[in-house]
Amino acid sequence: MNRFYESLVLLTSLREVHHRNGQTRAPSDAERPEPSENPSRTFECFVNKLAQVCDSRRGGDTVTSLAILRHPDRLQYVFASNQRNAKDIEKTSEFVYSLLYYVGSRGPQPESPGGDESSTIFRHLLRNILNFNSKRIRCYAKGLAKHLGNCIADCERDDSSDASLPTECEILVRAATVLLVSPTYGRIVDRAKIGRIDQSLHWSELEHFIGRLASYTKAVQAIMGARKRFPELFEVDGFEVQFVASSTPLPNPMMAFQAGLPPIQRRSARPAHDIISRMTSDKDKIATYRHYAGELQRCGLDDRIAEQCGKPMFQPVVHSEILLLEWLLDEYAEETHSVPFYGDVKYIGCSKPACRLCDCYFAAHNSGIRARPPHPNVYANWTIPAILDESDGEVSREKTRMVDTVLGKIREDAFREMREKVSERKRFDSNTDSSLPTFQSHASVLANLDDLSSQISGLSIATRERYPHRVIKGKAPAGDDAWSVVAEEGETEDNDDGGGMIVFSGRKMRFISAGLRVY
Repeated sequence: MNRFYESLVLLTSLREVHHRNGQTRAPSDAERPEPSENPSRTFECFVNKLAQVCDSRRGGDTVTSLAILRHPDRLQYVFASNQRNAKDIEKTSEFVYSLLYYVGSRGPQPESPGGDESSTIFRHLLRNILNFNSKRIRCYAKGLAKHLGNCIADCERDDSSDASLPTECEILVRAATVLLVSPTYGRIVDRAKIGRIDQSLHWSELEHFIGRLASYTKAVQAIMGARKRFPELFEVDGFEVQFVASSTPLPNPMMAFQAGLPPIQRRSARPAHDIISRMTSDKDKIATYRHYAGELQRCGLDDRIAEQCGKPMFQPVVHSEILLLEWLLDEYAEETHSVPFYGDVKYIGCSKPACRLCDCYFAAHNSGIRARPPHPNVYANWTIPAILDESDGEVSREKTRMVDTVLGKIREDAFREMREKVSERKRFDSNTDSSLPTFQSHASVLANLDDLSSQISGLSIATRERYPHRVIKGKAPAGDDAWSVVAEEGETEDNDDGGGMIVFSGRKMRFISAGLRVY
């Protein structure tokens, strides 16, 4: 694994150097994740959005993947997250079960004059989702408030009492949703494209935060759409929610593989010059790419490599898509039939598009299971299950083949980026796009931004640190808002690897001890 991680560190360092020098290009978003008339697209959108509402914190730890399985007697919603402890898994399981149970227990609903979005069930789902995601919403609200002021100032230059948290979040998300479908948002997208060129990034930041806030409305729309098209997904006595335990982070691989060297030498033992010599046996190619790497030294390439190698938080984890993929294949390894995906749709959805390495891993796999379409970003904190297990056998040989395939792609990318002196990088790893008309005057943009600003100016969610939560449990909802599951006040993030987690099955709860295969 030594050569795998040093090649990966070289690639991530190249991208950091190119980014700092403005030598990046943004990819075109290949994914259009919205539901359509195609049943498979509608189903996949629902899977992605249900995973998204479980991704409650920024930073990557709660990135969540989901597969839905059909058994003869039940449906299984199987989730996995990048890094969640047992207590957090229990809380998230309760939350997602409550959403599914609530939707399934409502029965046929009369048509609302304003459509689904004005219905009681829509409002209930939106508020509960926003409650669970309150930490992320606060980050978006702070970012929106910060960059909105800058954008209003841009337009001006060109032209010369406390509410409760659920209500505040709903006001903000609905305001962002209205703006998202207006011509003003198209103008913001245009300004964001210009900003990516001239480094005036507050327009692209504004575009991002509006899109992310509005995505919660889209998540509820996807759930409601799935309820109409696939009602069996919500049969309250016929589904269970399960979570796969997150992986244990590896120790810093650059330090672990040079344990016999003093710390200073460990950090300086891998200049690009040496790494390139281990990436190919072609002497002419080595000489060519050493020359390219030498040109990048003026931008601090070796400094970036040393910085990455010495990071305390360089602790690779198994990303949720791969964690779930390998769990499914292990779980059904002895079966004569394949993994029983719902509707035979071999799909693992995720709260975020797959990263470059996860995409390479799925492409190299022979299972035929698809992941969400990827973005091009690469993360050094990436690994596969049991990567350090060197036992012999067919499983070990297959694992080696997969690692070698991904390593080959890493090297190809690194060579290309040294040669072209540019990296492909997506600023945000979530999708925020628009296909709306983009013609509007600065005055109209300013008026709409001022309107949004006035709507959020009285909200306190951008500054409030805590909101008192409570957990309400029961066999069935007693009323419209009685099945609300959010974090308890004072809850800590203590690791609880030796404890257990609740798994729901129909109206009953099962308790399963936590371990490597806990779900």
